[in-house]
Amino acid sequence: MFDIEYLKSQTVLFVEDEELARDILAKILSKIFKTVITAANGLEGLEKFKEAKSSTNEIDLIISDINMPIMNGLDMLENIREIDAIIPVIFVTARNETSNILRAIDLNVSNYIIKPVQTDILLKKIADACEKKYISKQLDDKKEELENYLEAVDHVALIYRMDDNGKITFGNSSFLEESLYTKEELENLNLTDLIHPDIPKDAIDKTWEFIRKGEVWSGNTKFITKDKEIFYLKNTIFKLKNNSKTEYITIGFSTTKESTEKREFQKKVVKSIQEFNKREYSYKKLINELNDNLKQLESYIPRLQQELEEQKAKTMSKHRQLEHYEMQMHNVDEKYYGHMTVKSKEVDEYSKIISTLKQEKTALIEKNKDSQFEIEATKRELALLTKTGEQKNKRINNLSDVIRSLESKIRDLTNPPS
Repeated sequence: MFDIEYLKSQTVLFVEDEELARDILAKILSKIFKTVITAANGLEGLEKFKEAKSSTNEIDLIISDINMPIMNGLDMLENIREIDAIIPVIFVTARNETSNILRAIDLNVSNYIIKPVQTDILLKKIADACEKKYISKQLDDKKEELENYLEAVDHVALIYRMDDNGKITFGNSSFLEESLYTKEELENLNLTDLIHPDIPKDAIDKTWEFIRKGEVWSGNTKFITKDKEIFYLKNTIFKLKNNSKTEYITIGFSTTKESTEKREFQKKVVKSIQEFNKREYSYKKLINELNDNLKQLESYIPRLQQELEEQKAKTMSKHRQLEHYEMQMHNVDEKYYGHMTVKSKEVDEYSKIISTLKQEKTALIEKNKDSQFEIEATKRELALLTKTGEQKNKRINNLSDVIRSLESKIRDLTNPPS
């Protein structure tokens, strides 16, 4: 069934020479289609079709009037058919002209509608015109989806085909990869060449008997590669009859890893059981030894209880001695505390005296500094006075010499020689 939502992804070319009719119908079409391209005549419509064809936004449907100036709709379609032979076209015409309709049929027109255009009729004719492309797209999508599924299956499933005699006629890439055979080598083999020799012949015969009846067989099978390596498949085999030819298709999934892990797990279980039995024997032996030791220890219990009682008595005696010592120590502590209190007071007094002496010492030091300063000043003054005295004495001596000299001269003057 056609889905109208499909049109929201389509582009329509609408060709109409009457501007009002073109604008009205273009608005209606814009609600239905993704893109609406308009043209005023056939020549303009042809140019816009060519332009869209060369771009990524190709036109999916053409709705056109027939009678238009410059180029009519039929001539436009004739030119378009030289470019695209399948694009759906709906003609809109004001009159029912047999000649135009016959020519339109020859040009593979999808449908036509008589003016005035009724929206519901137009929508139905659009759906009819686009249905073929819609179905084609649906088929393409399904085909692509199926191809994706087959590709996915081909990657995960091992598929081979055989005839009624067990001859291999086909093997997919996964089966070839697992079996290590080439396509040509595989097609020259029989199923018995691939089945591991461990599989009994009667089991193979029963399987053939089952699938030849048209029943679907499923189960695990052990195979052997070209290099004689083992691989496992979980197979589903069914009969496929195509005309007079009967074939058997096998779809398998590799369980080699799981089978190997299962066998390894079984080996580990057996080994674990063996180790458990060994440990169990060791544990039993150890339990017996412990029981013997327990009995021996139980025989020591009465003697140990007696020693415990004796030890308790000794402990009580020691405890009483300890209490006595603690009492004596308490008395000593009180005496010591009183003595220490007195000594502490003496220390405080000595500290105060020492502090006072330190202060006095500091004052004396400052006073001594001042005295030293005064002494130095006095020394400098004394030295200066001494120097001055020496100078004065020297001057006095000089004056004394002068006086003596003058007195001598005076005596000489007063006492002339006779």
